[in-house]
Amino acid sequence: MTHPIQTTVGFRDTEPFRFECATCGATHEGIPSFGWDFPAQCLAIPDGERVRRVVLSDDACVIDDEWFFIRGCLEIPVRGYREPLNYGVWLSLSRDSFTRYSSTFDDVNRRSGASYFGWLCSAIPGYPDTQLLKTSVHVRPWPTRPLVQLDATDHPLAIEQREGVNPWRVQQIVERILHPRHR
Repeated sequence: MTHPIQTTVGFRDTEPFRFECATCGATHEGIPSFGWDFPAQCLAIPDGERVRRVVLSDDACVIDDEWFFIRGCLEIPVRGYREPLNYGVWLSLSRDSFTRYSSTFDDVNRRSGASYFGWLCSAIPGYPDTQLLKTSVHVRPWPTRPLVQLDATDHPLAIEQREGVNPWRVQQIVERILHPRHR
């Protein structure tokens, strides 16, 4: 199976990604990964009720035994670099898909191949509303989290996933996420 997200740009094998942050002045090295501890839907559950209504692990969440979420990797190719910008996002799956996915989650012999329909359930800063974008969730070998592919729409996040981003865009994203009060 080929990687569902491909870019045809050359790679800088010897040059690490780095930039001087316009906000804090520090030199940031490497293309970071950002993630969220829980799906955005957890915020709709009052604090006092979460212990009773939400079952949450690092990789799965179930709300009221009715809403099912898994964690995946939404990768944005960075032009000129092998390493993508990675978002650890939450996805809503149907009960049946969640059950099938969960049945192979801890299997060290798990292989790529299975795919599931999902809804994106993470609000990603710097984009118009990312909640409930349609996705395909592609299972990868154990222990790697699944790859998230957005449906081909005109949403800026979907376009960036398809076409990749320039390094200056990564800098813009990193500064916005690391220093939200300054943006």
